[in-house]
Amino acid sequence: IEVLISIVILSIITIITSSFLQSSIQSRSDVSIKSKQVLEINLLSTTLRSDFYNAINTPLFDFQGRPVEATFYGELGSGGFEFVTIPHSEGAPIKVQYLFEDGSFVRRQFYAQHPANPEAFISTVLMKNIEFAQFEFSDGNNWHLSWPQNETTSKDIPKLLKIYLEKEADLNFTWIIPYNLTQKYE
Repeated sequence: IEVLISIVILSIITIITSSFLQSSIQSRSDVSIKSKQVLEINLLSTTLRSDFYNAINTPLFDFQGRPVEATFYGELGSGGFEFVTIPHSEGAPIKVQYLFEDGSFVRRQFYAQHPANPEAFISTVLMKNIEFAQFEFSDGNNWHLSWPQNETTSKDIPKLLKIYLEKEADLNFTWIIPYNLTQKYE
C-alpha cells in the first residue's frame, strides 16, 4: 500500500511538472514569434521614417538618364514609390524604392542618386507575408493614390505618406508619415 501511494504521488508530481514544462516551452515559442514581429515592424518603421524625413526635393531620372518630371514618384498599379534621400547625415544622396512584391514589402537602395543600372541595388525585405498593400500620398488637402498629380505637385514631395499593410491572420498596420521640408525644386 505504501508503494502504491508513493507511485500515485510521484505520478501526480510528474504530471504537474510536465504540464508546467510544456507550458513554458509554448510561452517561449510565443514570445519568440512576437519578438520577431515587433522587430520586423520596428525595422520597417525606422527605415521608412528615416528615408522619408531625409528625402531631398530633387528631380528623379529613369535608368536611361531621362528626367521623370517628379521629385517623388508613386503610381497606382506600380506597387510602390521612389524618391531621393540622404540615408545618413554625412552621406551622398541615393535613390530608394519601396515596393510590394511577392508578398513582401521591400526597400531597394541604389548606389547613386541617378543610377544607370536598374540591377545595381541592395534589397532589404522589411516585412514578409503581406496579403495587401496600399500607398497614399497627401498634398495637405486630399489623399491621392498616385503622385505627382500635376505639374505643381511634380516639384513637391507629398506632405503625408500613408502606408497600409495587411498581413495574414488579420493583422493590419498603417503608417502616416509627415514630410516637413517646404522647399520646392525649381
